[in-house]
Amino acid sequence: MQDIAWGAPSHGVRFGLRVPERAMVAGHTIVLELFCENQSYTPIFVFGFQPTYPRSLRLSPPRPERPFILVTFGDERTLHPPEAFLRVDPGTQASTSLDLSFAFDRRGEGDWPVAFRALPVAAMGGLRAWRPHDEAGGLTAVAELKVTRLASMRAAGIGADLESELDTRLLAGDPSLPERLRALGTGGADYAAQRVARVLVPGADATLGWKALDALEMIGPAGLDAVHEARHALPHAAEALTFAAEWLGFRLGHGHAARDLPFVTALEDLIAQPDRRGNFAVTWVPYDLAIHGRMSLDIARDAERIVHAQSPGGGPSVVRRARLKPMQVQALLDTLAHSGVWLLRPLRTMGIPDEPRPSLRVQLDLAGGSTRHIEMWNGEWRHGPGFRLAGLLDRIANDPD
Repeated sequence: MQDIAWGAPSHGVRFGLRVPERAMVAGHTIVLELFCENQSYTPIFVFGFQPTYPRSLRLSPPRPERPFILVTFGDERTLHPPEAFLRVDPGTQASTSLDLSFAFDRRGEGDWPVAFRALPVAAMGGLRAWRPHDEAGGLTAVAELKVTRLASMRAAGIGADLESELDTRLLAGDPSLPERLRALGTGGADYAAQRVARVLVPGADATLGWKALDALEMIGPAGLDAVHEARHALPHAAEALTFAAEWLGFRLGHGHAARDLPFVTALEDLIAQPDRRGNFAVTWVPYDLAIHGRMSLDIARDAERIVHAQSPGGGPSVVRRARLKPMQVQALLDTLAHSGVWLLRPLRTMGIPDEPRPSLRVQLDLAGGSTRHIEMWNGEWRHGPGFRLAGLLDRIANDPD
């Protein structure tokens, strides 16, 4: 590891940053070490170093007056409880890790100057949290982070320009893209597998990740192999890539996990035997927020459809009842199976402001042994593998008949 890039001390407290000595790979896990050293004669309480308390990271790009990437904790506008702060005694150091994997996945390869600044963070309960006393306080020295591109992508000729072109074609849903990625060999599949990791962040990046998962399905077994490789190389994205591996395995006809077999078997029985659907029930709540109002769809036993709709602000609720036609029930069961509903689960920990979190409950039998309850962010429903299912449930809920 490189030496710690210490900043100037302020009232006996200084911060330092250490970057890996070897070049990191864009898209892979990139973690920096942050240090706080108390050279004063009294204990201090610092934010961001307490491993049991969550914090967010914010990156600001270089500017003419500040020619380096600045990393800060993005929590200074919130009042935090005492347990958010770590006590650092005189003559001791504290350290924490800064996971910048997603940030440098987007920035790509290069030699990046980076520094960290500790901003003032307010504490509850009368705790006097440490805060910088001058302009230089809380700022580390600048460290040089080297980021390169994955070897297979370099071998395939995937540089910054081609990578940008592939991203544009992914977002546009270009039907020729899977063939283009196949032509790039291992590098093409590895590019798409790296992009899948972005489903863990909200916004356009997540959409790009879901599009990449679609492309990997079209690539076939080579796409699944790339996901398995990426899962080992990108531990920060293990949850997304584990889901991708399960989903692609399902779409490529691999067997089901033992935990899913009872549900899958019961669903296949209902698809093949209409006379056994008497206890099939579904509840779909696409939104339940004051700003959006609330809607719920219940498909009760014997295919009765009950819709409750409430306008924003808590107005009166409207109830509509009808009975689904056999072909509608068949379409719903087929879509549940095609969407691999037993695999669907939330991957993002945070949504965007005012983003709904639709929920779905599926019950296949009276005993409730074959039941699934799924609650995901709206973007995960609308752009991920469950998009057909969410769209069909919305159409059923809004059908005036």
